[in-house]
Order: sequence, then C-alpha cells, then structure tokens
Amino acid sequence: MHDEEENGKCYEQEHWDSLLELCEGYRELHAAEPPLERRAKSWSRCIAFAQVKLGAAGVQVHRGQPEKPLVLWVLAATDEVEGVLAATGYFQDVSWLNRAPTEVLLLGTNLRQREYAGDGRCSVRTTSYDRAQDVPLPHLACIFMPDRHDVAFEPGDGILEGRGPIPREALALLVNIPIVVSTCFKLPTRTAQSLETLGSLLLLRETPCPFSSSAGDAYVQFADNSWFFAVQGPDALAFVLNHDFQIPLPPPLPEDQRLPAVFWGILDLKYDSSKSALERVRVLETGDGRISKFSGDGAAIQDLMRARYTSKEGSLLRKFHVISADKKLTHDLMELAGYTHVVPGQACYPRQYDAHLAERIESDLELEEGDKVVLKLCNRSRAAGVIVVPLDELDEVLEEVLAPPKIQDWLEEKLRQLQEVQAGDFGLAWGCFEEQKRHWWSNESPCFVAERWCTSTPLLKTGKLYDGTMRVGFVVLHKRDLQTTADSFHKPADGGDVSAPAPEDLVVHWLGGYWKLPKRDMASTELRERVVSAARTSGTALVRSSVLAEVYSALGDSVQQLFGGVEPTSKMLADHYREQPELAAYLTARLAVSNREQSRMKKMLYDAQVLANKVAENRGRHFIESFIVRCHGILEARSDARDRWLSAKRHFLKSLKYLESNANSLYLLGMAALELGKPGDAVTLMNKSLFLDPDFKAPYVNLGVAYLRLKLFEEVIQISEACLERHPSSPQCQYHIGVASCQLALLLEARSRGGAFLSASEEHLYEELRKRAAHCISSARDSEEGQKRKPAPGSCRIPEAPWLEIDHLMLEAAAVSGLRRQGGYPQDSQPGMLREICLPITAGWKMFGWRT
Repeated sequence: MHDEEENGKCYEQEHWDSLLELCEGYRELHAAEPPLERRAKSWSRCIAFAQVKLGAAGVQVHRGQPEKPLVLWVLAATDEVEGVLAATGYFQDVSWLNRAPTEVLLLGTNLRQREYAGDGRCSVRTTSYDRAQDVPLPHLACIFMPDRHDVAFEPGDGILEGRGPIPREALALLVNIPIVVSTCFKLPTRTAQSLETLGSLLLLRETPCPFSSSAGDAYVQFADNSWFFAVQGPDALAFVLNHDFQIPLPPPLPEDQRLPAVFWGILDLKYDSSKSALERVRVLETGDGRISKFSGDGAAIQDLMRARYTSKEGSLLRKFHVISADKKLTHDLMELAGYTHVVPGQACYPRQYDAHLAERIESDLELEEGDKVVLKLCNRSRAAGVIVVPLDELDEVLEEVLAPPKIQDWLEEKLRQLQEVQAGDFGLAWGCFEEQKRHWWSNESPCFVAERWCTSTPLLKTGKLYDGTMRVGFVVLHKRDLQTTADSFHKPADGGDVSAPAPEDLVVHWLGGYWKLPKRDMASTELRERVVSAARTSGTALVRSSVLAEVYSALGDSVQQLFGGVEPTSKMLADHYREQPELAAYLTARLAVSNREQSRMKKMLYDAQVLANKVAENRGRHFIESFIVRCHGILEARSDARDRWLSAKRHFLKSLKYLESNANSLYLLGMAALELGKPGDAVTLMNKSLFLDPDFKAPYVNLGVAYLRLKLFEEVIQISEACLERHPSSPQCQYHIGVASCQLALLLEARSRGGAFLSASEEHLYEELRKRAAHCISSARDSEEGQKRKPAPGSCRIPEAPWLEIDHLMLEAAAVSGLRRQGGYPQDSQPGMLREICLPITAGWKMFGWRT
C-alpha cells in the first residue's frame, strides 16, 4: 500500500514536471498573440501556470475529472474585470496546460448573477459571497492583482469603486485551500520579506509568470499577472491583503551610474474605471519630456528623471521627436503595433471645408445624436487647436476654423488695435474659442483629425467633480545600456552601432503620473473649459498607485513599438499614405528638417517636394508648399554663410505667398529683421505672428529683445509679463524684465540727479524697479538655462546674456539707491554725475524657436 502511494506521488510529480517543461513552448505561443489577446488571456493562463508550479512544488492540486472537476474560486471579482473576461470567453484557458475539467466561480460584491457558456472542459459562473456556502467548495482559489483594488482615487479624493472586503464567512470556507495571488509588478523587498514570516503557509514564493500580458519579459516593469505567489488558508490570505501594494519608488542613483535614456517623454490619456478592464485607457497624445510641463503633483516626474537618468539623445532616435509631435502619426503607429484598443477612434481629413465634411466625420466615427467630437491639429501641443464640439454644431465650427477671413486686412486691423493697448494684449482669454480658430488659420499641417470624445472617471476635488486628463512620464532606454548585474554597471559605448533599435531592443521605465484638471468642473456649461485640461488654472491631483500600475500594464510595450524600428523613409510614407499624399509629403518634410545631416536633409526635402507636386490644391497643397519653403529658409538660417539671414528671408517671404496666415514664417521673418538690425520691422512681424498664434513662446521672447533694442522699456516689461503668464518657465523674459527695470530706474535716477523733483509715487516706483531688476536678473542666472550659459572659469567662451559685463554692472547699480536725498548724494557718486549703463546694439537674450 505504501509503495502504491509512493508510485502515485511519483506519477503526480512527473505529470507536473512534464507540464512545466512544456511551458516554454506554450510561452512562445502566448507571446505571439496580439497585445489585447495576450493581456486578456493573462488572467486565466496565469492560474493555469500557477497550478503547474504548485504541483511541481509538491503541493497537492486536484487535477479535475469529468465527474469531479477542479473547482476554482476567483475572489474579489468585479463585473468590469473578471465578468467581462468571462463574458468574452477569456476564462476558458484556466485549464490551458493540464486540460482538466474545471468549474470557475467568480465571487464578488454586487456581481450580476450570470452563467457563461463553456467549451465543454471549462464552465464559468458568478455568485455572491453570501451564497458561497451553496456552491461547490474550491480545490483552489485565487485573487488577481489586489494592488488594483479601489481603482478610482485616493480615499477622500474621489469616487471609490473598490471590490470591497471579502466577508469572514467566505474566508472561513478556504481552510487548507491553496490561494494564488497575482500582481502586476514585482513586490517591494520589504513586502516579500514579510511574506516569508508565513512559514509553511507560504506555498510558493513570488514567481514570474511567462503568461503575463508581457509574456514574461524580464525587462518589463508592469504587466498584468506578471508575478504571483501562493499561500494556504484564510489566515494567510488575510495577512497578505493587509499589506499595502504600492509601486516601489526607485532610489536616486549616483551621477556616474545614472541610466542613459535615449528619449524621455509623456503620454496624455483618459482613464475610466467604469469601463471594462480592456477599455479603460485611451491615449490622446505623446510629447517630448524636455518641453513638457510638470506642474503641481507632476513635479516628482521631472525630479525622478534627473535623479536616475541622463540624456543620451541624438540622431539614433530622432524619429522620437517627430512622432511625439504628430497626433496622426502617433495614432497610426499605435494601430499598426496592435494597440487600437488604447487610442480613441480617429479619422483624418484635408483642411478644406465643404458642406458635407461634417456628415463624413459623423459617418466615419459612427457618431450618434448627442455625441461630441474632438477636432485636433496634428502637430500642436498644449491643447492648442483642440476643440470639443457637439455633433449638431460640427458643421458650423468646421466652417469657422477652415475658412479664415482675408488675413492681411485682418492683421492690419489687429495691429491698429494693438496701438491702443499695452504690448502683449492680444485681446484673448487663454484657451477661448477665438484663440483656437487662430491656431487653425495659422497652422501648416495640411490635415486635421477628428476623434471620438473620451472621458475619465470623475475626480472629486474641493467638493467639485472634474473630468481630468492623466499625464504619465517615461524614459526609453536601450537594453545594452542597462546594468547587467548587481555589481557592474555597463557604460554606453561611444559611437558604435547607430542603426535604429528594434522595439525588442528598447526598455521603458515609467516615471509616475498625475491628473491635470480642466478649468471648470463637470457642472459647467462651457464645454471646452470642463473638458480640456488646464493644470495651471484648476491645479493637479495625485493618481492612486494602483491606477498607475493598471495604466502601465494596459500600455504594454506600445511605447517601444511606437518609437522602435527603422525611421520612416519618404517611400515608406508615400506607400502607407497612398490615399493621403498630402500627409506623406508633410511628414517627409518634418523628418527631413529634423535630420542633422545636410545631404540627407536636402534629399528628403526634395522627396517631399516631389510628393507635394502630386497633391491637389483642394487637399492642402499650399500648406505643404509653405512648410517646405520655410524648411529651406531654416536650413539657410542655420548655415554658416555670412548672408544667411538675407537668404533665409527670401524663403520666408515665399512661404507666406503660399500661406499668408503662416504664423511660423511671420515669426521667422521677424527674426531675420532682428538679425539684420531692423528691430522695428521685427516688432511688426512678431506681433502679427502672435495675433495668429498667441501661444508661441519664441515671438514673445524675441519681441522683448526687439523692444530692448528700440529702448521701449515699458513695452519690454509688458510683453515679457504676457509671456510669463503663458510660459512661466521663461528665464529669457525674467532677464528682459530685469534689464528694462534697471534702465527705467536709471532714467528716474537721472531726472532726480538733474534736479527734478520726484513725487512719492515716483520714488516708490524707483525702489520697486531697482529691486525688481536685481531679482529678475538673478533669477534668470539661477535658472537651469541660465546656468548652462554661464562661462566656466578660464573659459575662452564668449560671454552671453545673462552673464555679460553690463549684466554685472546692472546688478551692482540695482543694489544701491542713487536718488538724491535731502542733505546730499550717496557716497558712491559725485553730485551732478549720472550713472548710465548703455545697452549694446545686440542687447537681449534671444530664443530660436524653429518649429520643425
């Protein structure tokens, strides 16, 4: 009898061991699934693998017989996750490996009572905890990713939609039952060590799952069901669930060991926990982390980037910057990579109005009465040009944004109006519909996109509900640049292979996320203001750790797929966008001008022109021609030729002949005027540019330069303040305010020393200007950009603002009051002598915004 038992145990062990050996082949099958299928099947296949691991570890696991199937309890189930997976057939693979008859019972709070059709081997149904005593007791139980309980927001900050506690009565039925717990990231060391205190009740230590949504990729930080462990009995499970499953915060790294990131960027997305687990995330756009804002709760993203990573950006992944700046290209590449399920429905159209355009959009996006549609410019960020439109107003809005007035007459009238107000007052409230129209009129892209409207789970803040937009940060690294062992750090090689890395050669590290809130809450009647995020107005909010883990898991390897692989060629774009040649031509020109190799750049611009020649006028050929010619002007302006700005000017003028509302060409003409010593012309041209594109930072900054050179110091302060209102991180404007304030203070001082009587208000103004000059110049120097311009001791580098000799003089002058007082003059100067600091003809801190 004893021998029979031993033989039986040996047979069981051989059975599980043989299945374990087969798992690598099954993993390859799993890895070959499309991303959505792989993710959806990870729940059931994780349990299938856990059964094998438990059996191979010597834990007695019922194998299931036709007359006595394996009974599996799935605890803490919800309709939106396990219920949806069961309804769509994704729970059939719980017996994927051992092929044993299985009965799956989904237990949860407020679950809809349903029975799902099986495949003859596996049946699935739901039940509530209070009926647990009336259903077959389990041979095995599981709880999937407890780190994702209470999936809405932090307690007190939002509407909780938790799975609720497991009642004690239900837990009591799990005595001696193996319970598998999966997670979507590796547990923190402290948590793993705590589980060790369970002793024999810890049946399996934390184990990587080859059937996770990432197919067990060891480089992936977050994936559904990527890790699991097993405990025995209700007490052990209660101990487990008392742990706080938070994403571990990685520590900072010493400067010489920071990881080289080939790109760092952001994703803006919507997250709706009321939808099924496979439909909650919708990526709206990508962005370049270097120029993105991380206000409020997002500051930690930038801090983590600086504490752990160093930039290794270069020509290797130039493609990143083009992709991250184009909404159409981003959407298409996500679809090609199999991630259609994480982007909104989108359609693309030439920027040409006709009476049937709204009907085509309605049909293409399958919109219904009462729906809303989001109109977007392909190449703009900061929500510029984003318009949310009710379907019944779509035709009217399309006509307004696609049929501009006579621009030259319109601009001349606006310039006349500007003379009656202060510099920088363009008569617009930030983000208003009038501003959005101007973004559309002045944009160079020949296409626009229409998207299905997406929303997020309502976020409660200060007693109001908001439809927030989540921003997550990430860095992309090359696998060869990562640390290979715990003791050695693999330094990136200089030079070496510069071929574009394949997606599988790239790794993504997530940096965190936060909510950006719109201007108005969800009760507002102003549609755009309650939908489009405006963090600087309503602020930000934290994202619950469990939600971030779910978002990262849902995104899978989409970022690697998006940015990996070869850089598109003009032929590839022409082939892919055969039905949209205007888009192929425009994207080819974008890639061309982002290239640093002159010969390749010119070749791609030639290809873009060839493609543009095939575009009909009614499909936006003039937009492409304007952009291509402007690109040639940029090449001239960036060259070393002595007359480069004269040559560039001819291109920018020609660009405006194709598109007179091109705000970028107007701005660059203004830069040419500034470089050619005509600051008055620069003022006119850059003001025209800002009337058409009031969110463009570079014209604000360089208008400050032009006004400085014209000695219009009050206008310098006004335009710089207008820039800081929109772009707070603009040290150039701080510098210009400082210089102008110092000059105005010196003018008041000169009047006083010349014998003029200054009123009390003028004396107060003098002191304010003096203090502001010192503060603003010092702030400009202390900024990150200012520090980069600081010459090193002993350097032969030519000094530049804010480190010029006159900057030192202005700081010294601002430090001491020079007003004549009763009883004499300050000791640092003689009576009748004026303190004068003459600005050079090259005064100002210029900013070159090429918009490539």
